[in-house]
Amino acid sequence: MQENLDSSAYIYKDRAQAVDDLLSILPKDVMQKEQWVLLALSRGSVEMAEKIADSFSLSFDIFIVKPILAPNNAECQIAMVSETKEIVIHEALVDSFGISEDYIYAEAQRRFNDDILDNIQKFRQGLALSNLKDKTVLLIDEGCETGLSTMCALKSVLNLHTKKVLLATPVIAEDLFHNLDLKVDKIYTNHRIHNFIEVAYYYQNLERIPGKKIRKILEESAYYMPYQKEKADEL
Repeated sequence: MQENLDSSAYIYKDRAQAVDDLLSILPKDVMQKEQWVLLALSRGSVEMAEKIADSFSLSFDIFIVKPILAPNNAECQIAMVSETKEIVIHEALVDSFGISEDYIYAEAQRRFNDDILDNIQKFRQGLALSNLKDKTVLLIDEGCETGLSTMCALKSVLNLHTKKVLLATPVIAEDLFHNLDLKVDKIYTNHRIHNFIEVAYYYQNLERIPGKKIRKILEESAYYMPYQKEKADEL
């Protein structure tokens, strides 16, 4: 059940508790019947996507997006670029800072070359994103604050000719919920929060997951799409 909360205290002890809460509201029978594909949108959501995949016997993949930062403020995300080279720009921030499109597109190419390709090699052994054509895709993240990464993933996935795209996240800003609700087929969330602060605020423990641990999760999962054929060939 969705709750509208004020931003007063942490809600979850950790990601494990959050994904258990999310599992309680997801439509298991429909997901299994239609064979939804799960896409993890962040390092933290890899654990969550794997748990849902394992619980419902569904396949999952990762989808890589990286932020483009303001030239004089390393904390300010002004845009996102995805592994399919789609870009979503925070127009209000770009206009207020007077940042040129040339800067954004140059940074997007740099982040793609330096970071996205590196992540594809680390976490998919260089393999391309799984085929999502005519699939129902569930985007999964540990929380949605500004919506830039979600919008970038959504734009990218829609251009891959998917059948439907949905979103699952334990916590989301109330205003962002209404914005995204117009763009995805459905949002599954446990908490819609007024005056949203930041995702980490609603978790007692939200430590960054090391790449080594992520690789271990992916390599050991029976449901990680890029490695499923490889595992089947070993049988």
